[in-house]
Amino acid sequence: MDAETALAEARAALAAAAQRLAAAGAAPEQLVRTIPARRALGVIPRRETFRRTGEAYLVGALLVTEAGDVLEPGRIIRASRQVLPGHQSESARARRELRQRLLDARLPEGSTVVIDPRPLPLDDPAALAAEHAPLVLREVDGAPMVLVRWLPSAGDDTLRPLDAYLAERLDLALGALSAARAESEHP
Repeated sequence: MDAETALAEARAALAAAAQRLAAAGAAPEQLVRTIPARRALGVIPRRETFRRTGEAYLVGALLVTEAGDVLEPGRIIRASRQVLPGHQSESARARRELRQRLLDARLPEGSTVVIDPRPLPLDDPAALAAEHAPLVLREVDGAPMVLVRWLPSAGDDTLRPLDAYLAERLDLALGALSAARAESEHP
């Protein structure tokens, strides 16, 4: 098998995983890109905001679209108006402000938002081979294989084959969806 074939099979497996999650009723994460603070018309200050760029499913360390694209997650936060009583740290106030700005950018309340995810080069064998991201291309027994780095600080000795990783993560996700559905039907 050559690298191009390995990447095509990986894209198909990733798309199938996302489609299974969608069919099971999993809620996709909202993907947004940060629009930096700027001045409109050169004088009117505009604060930092967010632009929605799509949806994807979080499958362990990977964000996967139904088209088979894969992204490295950025910051993950829930868009909500949650206000906790009492004294809050500066970081808690910053998170609350960020959640409010996500709502101001018209993201659905309660949705999980991934800020600035990075697309991984699934169509470029050389670029994916050079990655130290959640998804990499390496030679295994003389054949190219797409592997998953499930922990950012993990070395290449802990990489897992994509198919086995997706099977495990889908079992967990689909099991959790079934349990949640059963709980809501029989409280």
